[in-house]
Amino acid sequence: MDDFGDDPDDLAEWGLHCFCLGARSTPHHVVKMDDNGRLLFRARLGVTRTELRQHGIDPLDSQIALLRAYHLIAVEGERLETTFPVLGSEETAGLRIRMAELAEVVAAEVATDVTALADVLTDQGLTRSVYAVLFGYVIDGLIWDRLRSDGLLPSGELSVERPYWNGAFWAVYPPREGAMGTNEIEEAGVRLTMVWTDETVRALNRLAEAPALRSALRAVSRGSLPREALVADGGEVWTLFDDERRPTIPVIRRRDSDPVHKIGLRIAEKIVSALVRELPQASVVVAAHELIWSVVDALEMAGMVRRPGTFDGSGSLAAQMFLSVDGAEV
Repeated sequence: MDDFGDDPDDLAEWGLHCFCLGARSTPHHVVKMDDNGRLLFRARLGVTRTELRQHGIDPLDSQIALLRAYHLIAVEGERLETTFPVLGSEETAGLRIRMAELAEVVAAEVATDVTALADVLTDQGLTRSVYAVLFGYVIDGLIWDRLRSDGLLPSGELSVERPYWNGAFWAVYPPREGAMGTNEIEEAGVRLTMVWTDETVRALNRLAEAPALRSALRAVSRGSLPREALVADGGEVWTLFDDERRPTIPVIRRRDSDPVHKIGLRIAEKIVSALVRELPQASVVVAAHELIWSVVDALEMAGMVRRPGTFDGSGSLAAQMFLSVDGAEV
C-alpha cells in the first residue's frame, strides 16, 4: 500500500494548502491534531479500522467525527478514505518542474508589464512595495478573479453542510520553501492585504487585530486620510498616511483608471492564459499555486523584482502590505 517511498507517513509533516476564501476555520489544525496526519496518510487509497490498527492507529469515534465535519475523510461502512489530493515527492517534483518551465515562459511574456508596474510604484515613492503588490494584488489576487470569472475555481461559499470551510485543500511533499500567501482585512469596502511568510505571519496577524486598524480603514472609506499610529509587532509604529497626506503603503483603486490595477489585469491575463493552455480544469487550483510561486522566483532570478528583507523577518512590515479601495477617492 505504501507507494510514497521515503515520504513521511504523517501528513502533518507535509505542506498543507487551502484555497478557501471566507473560511471560518481551515483544516490545517485538524490534520495536525493527535495522529490524524498518520490516519489520513494511510486512508489516501482507502483503509479499514482493522488495517489502521496494524499501523498502530486506533482512532476514536470523536476523531472520525471531527475529520468528517471538516470533510477530510469519507466513511463507507468500515472503510475510511481521505477526500483531498495527496501529492507525494515524485508527483510534486514532476509538477514543480512543469510549473518552473512554464514560469520562465510567463516571466518573459510579462516582463514589460512588470517593469511598468514597478515604475508606477517607484514614481509614488513606494519602491519597497513592488514585490508585495506584484505578488499579493496581481499574482495571488487578480489571477484568482480571472479564474473565477472563467468558472475554473471551486466555490468558497459556506453552507449548513460546510460551515467551516469550502473550496480546495491538498497536501504536498516536500513543503515549498519560502512560499508566501495573502491575508485580508476588509472594512467598509477598503481592503488591507498582507503578504505573509512563515517568518512574518504571526506579527502580521497581531497587527490585523489592532483596534486602530479597522478605524483607519473606515476613515479611508469615507475619503479621509487617517494619520493615527498603527503599532506593529516589536514596537514598530507607522501610519497609513504621513503628515504631507502621502500614503505610506500603496492605495490601489479597483478600476481600470488606476494604473496598477490596469497593468495588473494584463499580467494576470497572460499568466492565466498560459496556465489553462497547459492543464486540465481539474488540476488548475493546485497547479496555479505552484505556478504563482514559480513565476515570482523566475522574475526574481531575471532581476525584475527583488524580495525585500522584511519577508524573511527583518525590516518594516509595511513593505508587505497595501490597500485596495472600491469607491473612495483618497
